Amino acid sequence: MEKRRDAYIGVRVPRTLKELIQKVIERDTHLNEADFVRDAIREKIQRDAPELYKQLFVKEVESK
Repeated sequence: MEKRRDAYIGVRVPRTLKELIQKVIERDTHLNEADFVRDAIREKIQRDAPELYKQLFVKEVESK
């Protein structure tokens, strides 16, 4: 049996932040809010913990 690759994270944000995110999505290449949030999380980890970010890609290459 194969493990699911995705996990769900539910988060509440102030309405003003949601509206701001929507405006950013309309201006750039993100498909939707989920795409924006995934990208924001990746950027945050890459900036604050680059060694962990690099480990993610090593694991992906090894699993192929």
